[in-house]
Amino acid sequence: MKTYARIDDGRVVEIISPASYGSDVLDQSGNVVHHAGDEIAIEDRFTSEFVSTLIDVTDVTPVPEQGWIYDGSTFAPYVPPAPTASDILARNTAIRDVALAHATAAIAPLQDAVDLDEATDAETALLKLWKQYRVAVNRVDLTIESPVWPTPPSA
Repeated sequence: MKTYARIDDGRVVEIISPASYGSDVLDQSGNVVHHAGDEIAIEDRFTSEFVSTLIDVTDVTPVPEQGWIYDGSTFAPYVPPAPTASDILARNTAIRDVALAHATAAIAPLQDAVDLDEATDAETALLKLWKQYRVAVNRVDLTIESPVWPTPPSA
């Protein structure tokens, strides 16, 4: 049974697995044309224009997967480019900004309670934890690829 790859712009966008008949197929005279389990030819499943764009990968080892690269003769897994320094900084800045917004939203009502002398001991302690968290987030090195982010306090 044959397996095919559909390639678009040098990338495997689809793997077309074999298909087989689920039961015997008979002609008008009752003769078996195809037996159950026989492979359905790719040409019987798709248009000839589409079939002409497919690559037979039945004997390719390892079998290519969706997303792999095809250079016209060889298949290889796609290896994404390494992120640039500006990519890393942008991603980490976005993560930091979300964490800081979350901290600020948690701190505001706690700080209000403290400012109004209405905070419980638990609220005062939680305020300190959130402020320590916010400081720790601000100290994360945004230029490294996988920084360790501090864990926010639990309420």
